[in-house]
Amino acid sequence: MTLRGRFSAGLIVPGEGPAIPGGVIEVGDGLVTALFPGPDTTATDLGNIVLLPGLVNAHTHLEFSAIDEPLPATAGMAAWIGDVTDARSKRSGQLDPVRIGLDELAATGTAAVGEIATSDWPTDRLAQNDPTCVVFREIIGLGPERHDECLATAGRFLGEPTVAGCLRGLSPHAPYSVHPHLYNDLVQLAASHNVPLATHLAESPDELELLAHGTGPMRQRLETLGAWNESAIPRGSRPLDYLVPLAELEHPLVIHGNLLDDRELDWLAQHRNITVIYCPRTHAHFQHPPHPFRRLLQQGTPVVLGTDSRASNPDLSMWNELQFLARAATDIPAEELLAMATSAAAIALGLETHFGTLDIGKQATAIGVAPASGSPLTLESILASGRLAGVLRQGRWHPA
Repeated sequence: MTLRGRFSAGLIVPGEGPAIPGGVIEVGDGLVTALFPGPDTTATDLGNIVLLPGLVNAHTHLEFSAIDEPLPATAGMAAWIGDVTDARSKRSGQLDPVRIGLDELAATGTAAVGEIATSDWPTDRLAQNDPTCVVFREIIGLGPERHDECLATAGRFLGEPTVAGCLRGLSPHAPYSVHPHLYNDLVQLAASHNVPLATHLAESPDELELLAHGTGPMRQRLETLGAWNESAIPRGSRPLDYLVPLAELEHPLVIHGNLLDDRELDWLAQHRNITVIYCPRTHAHFQHPPHPFRRLLQQGTPVVLGTDSRASNPDLSMWNELQFLARAATDIPAEELLAMATSAAAIALGLETHFGTLDIGKQATAIGVAPASGSPLTLESILASGRLAGVLRQGRWHPA
């Protein structure tokens, strides 16, 4: 049964328009029906907290949600991929990592998520309180002999019946795992179905060496997996070759973009339909050079946040991800940081009519954050030192 009610908070930050001190949010049928200044004696008082829009996690891999702690990454991306492959093969059949991940996302205030699926995804297990999922079917096929099979898999996935709470997209995995011809055809398939497409790009030095020279640890890893094809990647390739085909898509997403160079950044400045997904704690885990997110934001390229997976991140909490970035990026306005995890991320996933702000008619998922003792009740303060106090979902308040 969906509940109706009103809730008041010390401060409501809708994500669009001014913040509302002592604000009241009215919820009905799971949607925001009103938002106004208090006081309102009929409202449930949530206390001295800041109420924010439900967060949008633009990128994760829920299949690794049962991993207890991030896998070591000091030996580089190619070696880490080997550990991830081992973790997948050793996964216990007793665990449902996708279910574990969805529960964690819901408990920490994620309203919507961009999920990478390496196989058929369990849409039948979605529950009413789960985040809305944009499921990107991952396609891997470096050898040209796999082209037709991979394209058919992608087509079947997009043709499956629509399920409530689940939208579909495609994810040609990465330049080192997808043949350029297959990559281009997947882009065209996404365009013909008008679905979002996400691809890992400019993620590591190992990737760039393989593209440029066909050598290095990534080639060795692919050979070990029996997946290397000598003719698949033209020598002298670069991430820009994989950016250019995305120009005509409505919702293309570049995952990570850690090592985009000047030419690629300049190109992105001219193609603002392309969003870069930055995963700050995963980036730190791999000890990459500083991410170009500041330059991307300054030039108008959309940048949004994701948690990647528990293989490279201690948890799937978007609030923790946002706070981690805010503490390191005190030069960026708090409202702009919040948008990277709410409104901008919703737009990137094509979900802006339902998520991203607390606006009438949108989904009434919100997170409440309590300030540290003695700290002011402001967005800046809670980004620096606030703690998650609870989640408002489907007309119910769930304390953290």
